[in-house]
Amino acid sequence: MFDDPWTSWKKVDKEHRDAMWEHFKGLYVWPEATDVLARKVWEDCMKKRFPDIMRRAREESLKLAKAANVNASLEVDLNLLKDYHPNWIKKEYWIKMINEVWTTSKWKRLSQSGKNNRNKLEDGSVSKHTGGSISIHQHKKGMQATLKRPPTGVELYARLHTKPFTQEYITPKAAKVKEAYESAMVAKFGDDTSCHPLLDNETWCDVSGGVKKGRIYGVGSVSDPSSFLEGTSSTITSQEVVYERVRNEMRGEMDAKAAEMEAKHQQMREEMDAKAAAIDVKQQQIDAKYEAMEKMYAALQNMMRN
Repeated sequence: MFDDPWTSWKKVDKEHRDAMWEHFKGLYVWPEATDVLARKVWEDCMKKRFPDIMRRAREESLKLAKAANVNASLEVDLNLLKDYHPNWIKKEYWIKMINEVWTTSKWKRLSQSGKNNRNKLEDGSVSKHTGGSISIHQHKKGMQATLKRPPTGVELYARLHTKPFTQEYITPKAAKVKEAYESAMVAKFGDDTSCHPLLDNETWCDVSGGVKKGRIYGVGSVSDPSSFLEGTSSTITSQEVVYERVRNEMRGEMDAKAAEMEAKHQQMREEMDAKAAAIDVKQQQIDAKYEAMEKMYAALQNMMRN
């Protein structure tokens, strides 16, 4: 479906947007009356998602290059990635995307600005984790072997967000999220932690701030919090999750826009009723004047006959 060198959503032509929309409609169902609104919300979501899709394409290209022993980096020269296009983007498009966008001074400036923003201080510290290059799933397996049982969400979270020797949380926010989650779990399931689930998805999303740009604090990737423990990750799953995230965002935005539209319609109805009432008054005034003129005309005719 990627049939041109699109580096942003605004570059995707109407024909291909329509095709993607039809594909999306085949996955989910909503009331036909909201179809126009759903399309608008979907467009907004795709516009926000597209930079992340492009980032993953560059990362996929970098992996291919490194597998071929090319000393490439996303931070230095993307020209080295020209021969290592993702299999879902044609090579000619990939080269054009690199030449016309990703190696320009404007894009580099914007990219550096975004990097600086991602590394901004949060509660006095830069938000990071201490898991190193080992995947979350590998950490979970190691802890399970040590504990002789599956680790809880809090235990795995602590493993990835505390300093190895002091066991201090790496940022104040990391500690606050853990404390808020434990308090919320006690309030929801009681004081006996043995009766708590390993991880409660809804509670974790609530205390961590929810999904922001497809990511969940403490989990990282675009996935449900359950994958934090299950370690389920694949290209297909990621695509399904992206669609689910878009659908959830659409639902919230559609509700808000529907309420906004209903308020506007109500205002329009009131304004139209007021205008109709004013027209009625004017019509009554015209009718009264016309009736008076008819009487005057009849009186003149009588006077002329006499």
